[in-house]
Amino acid sequence: MTELILTEKYSVAADFAKALGIPRGKGCFRNSGTIVTWAVGHLVELCEPDAYDPSYKKWRMDNLPLIPATFIYRPIKKTMDQFMVIKSLLGEPGLERVIIATDAGREGEVIARTILMESGFKKKDILFRFWTSQALVPDVVRRGLGEIRPITHFDRLWRAGYYRQVADWLVGMNCTRMITLRLNGDLFSVGRVQTAVLAMIADRKRERETFVPETYWIVKILFSHEKGEWKGQWFKGKHTRITKKEERDALCEKLENHAEPGVVTSVKKERKSEPPPQLFSLTDLQQEANRRFGFSAQKTLNIAQGLYQDKKCLSYPRTDSKVLGTENLGMVEAIIKKLSQASPGLFMGIDPGKISLANKRVFNDAKLTDHHALIPFKPLAGGASRDEQLIFDLVVTRFAAAFHPDCRFENTHVVTTFASETFQTKGRVILVPGWRSIYGDISDSKKGNSSFKKDDQDEGEHIPPLARGDRADAVKIMPEERQTTPPPDYTDSLLLKDMTNPGRYVHGDDMKKLYRGDVGIGTQATRAQIIETLLKRGYIERTGKKLIATDKGSFLVDMIRKCPVTSVLTSPEETARWEMSLNRISLGEAGEGDTAFLSKIKEFVTKSINELKAANFAMKTFPTETPPSLVIGLCPACGGGVRETRKAFSCSGAGCDFVIWKKIAGKIISPAIASNLLKFKKTGPFKDFVSRKK
Repeated sequence: MTELILTEKYSVAADFAKALGIPRGKGCFRNSGTIVTWAVGHLVELCEPDAYDPSYKKWRMDNLPLIPATFIYRPIKKTMDQFMVIKSLLGEPGLERVIIATDAGREGEVIARTILMESGFKKKDILFRFWTSQALVPDVVRRGLGEIRPITHFDRLWRAGYYRQVADWLVGMNCTRMITLRLNGDLFSVGRVQTAVLAMIADRKRERETFVPETYWIVKILFSHEKGEWKGQWFKGKHTRITKKEERDALCEKLENHAEPGVVTSVKKERKSEPPPQLFSLTDLQQEANRRFGFSAQKTLNIAQGLYQDKKCLSYPRTDSKVLGTENLGMVEAIIKKLSQASPGLFMGIDPGKISLANKRVFNDAKLTDHHALIPFKPLAGGASRDEQLIFDLVVTRFAAAFHPDCRFENTHVVTTFASETFQTKGRVILVPGWRSIYGDISDSKKGNSSFKKDDQDEGEHIPPLARGDRADAVKIMPEERQTTPPPDYTDSLLLKDMTNPGRYVHGDDMKKLYRGDVGIGTQATRAQIIETLLKRGYIERTGKKLIATDKGSFLVDMIRKCPVTSVLTSPEETARWEMSLNRISLGEAGEGDTAFLSKIKEFVTKSINELKAANFAMKTFPTETPPSLVIGLCPACGGGVRETRKAFSCSGAGCDFVIWKKIAGKIISPAIASNLLKFKKTGPFKDFVSRKK
């Protein structure tokens, strides 16, 4: 019997070949009974409109909407060679079984089915599915091959993936053409996901521009006792802020005129533990790298992909799982042994009891998706770049932390009564650092993606060993004036967070439940590309770490929102509804009626095009290309040229985020000042630097 195994990428084919002892051939691995070959991701794509009718090549309103009766595919030119290898292998005589071993998910199913379809393969009775999200160690491969199922069991995934592709094609091809034609011929690309993300960024910009800060006050008292001093913050019920000046003045006057000492009325101590952070998914790694190093999402993905593909030291990075499979316990034990020799400081404190299947935060089949979590496989070899070292260190440290003991701490909450008013003091003492010890500064709440929270109340101060009834002498009354602040500009990290879990943008329990789960806007593999697409099309701009909507991007969102039907494209909630429907189809919950999804998409596109044809749009043109500004100096980070932009002096080097803002602490930084700063590392002194605290 001759069987053919089709995987999604070369590395997976190599894992199969290793497990089965099959040597390398041309475009495949093969022996007398088994052939293993691979795709290169998607090898087949939906055709452009002119493939249906040559007249569609020219963009014309009277050709819209474009809704083919049957959608057709074509091989992608740049990977045509590998497609032809697979097609040839599928056509070999004597083939008795074809095993699909692409990734265990919707996109993996689409990759396989479109290759089979475009290759003209019709022997569905010999098609079987290999299915696992475990790491492909030899035992997992051999066991999985013994548990293959007929491919018809996975038709639901193919339908969901097909409908997603077709829906995106219908929306993108039709709405992009119509809006571009209506808005004076300037190219305006529109998409189901990218337009919703653009709307989030445009709304954030508008929210910040229209934000009016409100003044409020918090009032603290420095108390003293023979045991020591502590600060108490005024509170009443759940309120800690005073929003009216007269109320603040009245409270301060009351406190200043009160001669009697206060008293400690409550001391509560509570011991808690914080488990280690879960292993990295791609989005979590991108967020962490952006927070720590300012890396863009795409840069982090590129580095992680290189560490996986070229250095062979990381697992496959495009994953949304934060767990490993239960069949990978032996693999983890071997990895820890290997990494402990290279990085003893990270692994010397691990808890052997956590390297077990009882540790559901690490080993959990129920939470596996297409791939397991992103983990290190072996130490990073010499010759790696600084950026590669930074990303690898993040992953290996998170991996080590997962097997350390919980961090144990004690929270203290003291209530002091003075002048019949109540003041609270919060403190936290780390009892057992546990996993936090490998992150160095255990007081840093950002390390390890901690769940420690901060608000107006300071929690890090030392609290004396107070007891209920202790006298509290008021040493100093300290009112503090503060102002509410707008939500921050989006960074890659903040945008990825909202794309992964955009619950605050949706209404209804079903929607919020969906977005608290594994479904978000875009996928782990596409979110970085969505950001880069918006940048490339001039809808947003990157200034330092910030992602800000341009005039063109905001204009597009405003125009689409003039149209009630089409405006759903700017809604994360509507994106959620579409994703929910696709999710139900992929789970097999929609039954044979899942074709209703595609009917609704076609109906939406038809109504949208008719609406856009009749809409009353403003006309506005935008420069297609911003002329490059002169280089004012060399970047101290990478040596590239620093150029003036609208809000800053930014490095033009690829992937470099160095920036000097044009306004720092109230002072306008001129090109001459910035140039001197770059050349001599210092400039000035100057007047007019005024901090936010004046």
